Amino acid sequence: VSLEKEIIIVDDGSSDGTAELLSNIEGITLLKHKINQGKGAAVQTAVDYITGDLVILQDGDLEYNPDDYLDLIKPIAEGKADVVFGSRWLGKNNEWSFHFIGNKLITLFSNIINQRWINDMASCYKAIPGDIFRGLKLSSQGFGLEAELTAKVFRSGFKVKEIPISYSRRTSAEGKKLRLKDGLVSAGACLRYRFFD
Repeated sequence: VSLEKEIIIVDDGSSDGTAELLSNIEGITLLKHKINQGKGAAVQTAVDYITGDLVILQDGDLEYNPDDYLDLIKPIAEGKADVVFGSRWLGKNNEWSFHFIGNKLITLFSNIINQRWINDMASCYKAIPGDIFRGLKLSSQGFGLEAELTAKVFRSGFKVKEIPISYSRRTSAEGKKLRLKDGLVSAGACLRYRFFD
């Protein structure tokens, strides 16, 4: 993407040599966890190093395509939204699967709890101005992150726009780790951050 940017990578306790490989790349900030702590913890580690005007979270497995960055940024740059959520289901990615059904159910639950309608709460692609992102003071360690972020954005009254994004879902054989337990954690986070925290 031809914009001034900073790339902050958190190696969350990987054992596959990722940190060693990335340590040879110039122009990135590499942060490391000695043990795996979860996505939320990785994001919290990165927050103190963010200096940019806009934040986009990117999972390392590239299920989400960086070619969508400019589309995520555009509504904010044009003043049409405060925060942009990428939706996997507004495009052509609607394949019926356990994960698809689970995502639709947790999104419906989030919509009811937050009294706001979105298409894909659990999407990891969200573009958020840096000052808003830091002000959310995220505390979830694992899979509750997206529910917490969504609840806090809506509670704060920010204008949210959803756009379709590309999505290439990994299979369980390729390392996809989502389980029913993760959905329950996400549902609990919906309740906690909407009403109590």
